[in-house]
Amino acid sequence: MSGYELHVISNGKLSWTELAAIAAQIHPHVTAIHIREKTKSLDEIFLGVQFLLESGIPAKSLYINGYPSIVTAAALGGLQLQGSTPPLSTLREFSQGVQRTGVSIHSAEEAKQREREGADYVMFGHIFPTNSKLGIPPRGLESLRDVAAQVSIPIIAIGGMRPERVGSVLEAGASGIAVMSGIWEAEDPSEAVKAYAKVLERKEVG
Repeated sequence: MSGYELHVISNGKLSWTELAAIAAQIHPHVTAIHIREKTKSLDEIFLGVQFLLESGIPAKSLYINGYPSIVTAAALGGLQLQGSTPPLSTLREFSQGVQRTGVSIHSAEEAKQREREGADYVMFGHIFPTNSKLGIPPRGLESLRDVAAQVSIPIIAIGGMRPERVGSVLEAGASGIAVMSGIWEAEDPSEAVKAYAKVLERKEVG
């Protein structure tokens, strides 16, 4: 896998069986598979994660959105937090043992604040128009460039990511990308993830 990061975020539309089947194909090519299931309870997500692990998905490949207790209990790869999360210092008691913590941000100021708090990376978007944010203007490459100029931790760009857009995102300063529908809803998720990975590897070599 390339030095650039590839995060794949679950879309909340798949059963655990469907999710596990796709995750089994894609995990060798990605940095992280984020379990972002907003309609499911903590218990449901915990059981789903156990199912994924039993299906052969490596623990280090799984990141959980919002539940540090699951991350630490299952020794998963990382924790992703919403932009509205309180200062990370207030969560230390709950997140001891978390290997990697990322926070969603929407501005350079938020990025700098989360870096000061100790975030390992930030996720910034949406960069391009996307169906999941209909009617909300994208932040665009200039905003990404501004954020990248002001922090030293990795920035993962999200929103409307297609393989042909990856090059411009990396040139604007992103350390990687996050994809949702472009992989889970692809006709062939395995081929789709390889297309993204190939661009990331090409940019790294270049």
